Amino acid sequence: MPGCSKSDPPSSGSGATSPPSATTTCPKCNCCVTGATIGNVRQFFGATGFVSPNTGLTLYNGHAFEFVIQMSFSAGSAGTCDCTCEWWEKVNIPAHATHPANTWTEMMTVGSPGSPTFGPWDRRTVPCPGGGNLTITITDPPTLGNAPGRTQTRTLEFRLVVKSASCCACAKSSMTATATQVLVMVNGVMDASASSFNIGASSSTP
Repeated sequence: MPGCSKSDPPSSGSGATSPPSATTTCPKCNCCVTGATIGNVRQFFGATGFVSPNTGLTLYNGHAFEFVIQMSFSAGSAGTCDCTCEWWEKVNIPAHATHPANTWTEMMTVGSPGSPTFGPWDRRTVPCPGGGNLTITITDPPTLGNAPGRTQTRTLEFRLVVKSASCCACAKSSMTATATQVLVMVNGVMDASASSFNIGASSSTP
């Protein structure tokens, strides 16, 4: 299955090649991104917790959010051209060595390849060769462990990109959603009033 490609983190207005002429008849089952949004943010602190749909584990001290990807596939019998996605994160306090501090890292291929978080994308079934629409929802619950005596502020930034296939013309060649999470812990206790999850700017390229 075509996977998520690694490239430099895109800035607004960049990140994909120009599609071919819209007047060209497409012989392939070609994927076009039609939506890429971050939403349904939920805060969980203290004893309540959040049960991850990815692992079934109860998590504490963080936020859950959904990244909803919408795609359309043209009908075509000459092969499949799939969309690709990139999940870029930058954090000041990394959780593991493959995610250097304050560096944009593509988590699907470098930071956490094969993570259960990305299961909905990895297990997707594209509607080819007949064509049709496909919606994928990825739920991510970034958290911070409350080790005794820990005092720290973690800032985690997201830049989530979905790119159309380049075999045939699409209205949008890529769509990007951004967000920033701030988690503040004081002496091993999460400060919920100082913590936040803010959805940032979104962008697309023609």
